[in-house]
Amino acid sequence: MSQYPTQSAPETRQIEAVVRHIFLSRPFIVERVAEGGSTFVYRILCGDETFYLRVLPEEGASFAPEVAAHTLLRERHVNVPEVIYFEQRNELLQRSIMMTSAIKGRPLSQSSSLPVEVQEAIVAEAGRDLALSNSVPVEGFGWVERDSSDTRRLQAPWPTYRAFALEWWDADLAYLAKSTLSSTEAAILECLVSQYDSYLNSEGSYLAHGDFDSTHIYQEAGRYTGIIDLGEIRGTDRLYDLGYFHMRDGEQLLFRLEAVLVRSYWAIAPLPSDVEQRIRFTSLLINVRALASSLQKAASQSDHPAPVESAAG
Repeated sequence: MSQYPTQSAPETRQIEAVVRHIFLSRPFIVERVAEGGSTFVYRILCGDETFYLRVLPEEGASFAPEVAAHTLLRERHVNVPEVIYFEQRNELLQRSIMMTSAIKGRPLSQSSSLPVEVQEAIVAEAGRDLALSNSVPVEGFGWVERDSSDTRRLQAPWPTYRAFALEWWDADLAYLAKSTLSSTEAAILECLVSQYDSYLNSEGSYLAHGDFDSTHIYQEAGRYTGIIDLGEIRGTDRLYDLGYFHMRDGEQLLFRLEAVLVRSYWAIAPLPSDVEQRIRFTSLLINVRALASSLQKAASQSDHPAPVESAAG
């Protein structure tokens, strides 16, 4: 669900030159990280410390909004990485770059061997951090604008949550009705959006992680360490991240953790009495957009397959 086009990653020697400028005489090792749909990510090993250098694909885009998000969250004592270095436009790469500290441990999604009660305790702490994260105000709704150099404010293009949430709704539903959904299923979805139309009347816009799930919750030795990856941030209704978690809950682990997440979230930030219904409505909107986007991307790749190199290279 990335909003960024695919571009060629910088060469390793270029990344090494950038890191050398940051660390000066300190020895380091650069490793390319496979994860990261919206940015190029490199793990930097420097002594017993680990850092992550990220590079945006587009020349005109900036990490300034992410720097702002990290700063505002850490001021609220949310466990996210610290920004170590930032450049609006690096001279060598001709792109915006940002280096952060590492969150220790491994994703909860890869921690299925932990006892259930330990996993629940980790999610409970993540829920408190998520509630604090979702209290950060954003000016406008939608994807946080990447062309700003302001490292203190977060801005998004849409004036209302309704405009953002329904931006692709009609087109997505029409596409899915042709390829995936029956006419009855498409009609039911239309009725649901109409029936719960009032849920789109969000008065304020707040920071959403964007794809919050168990892959972004980290733990070490059974103890919660933090949340990673703010590459999909946007301004939304407060329940967006809970709706996304609902969509992905149970995919990576053997049991669902949503109830624990919502309960700990609720202890920090008040939620409406019909929160469960609202979360499912939000998740439905996210699901339709995600499904249509995924199928369209797959169809596009099928129409334009990548060239296959010969054995001779």
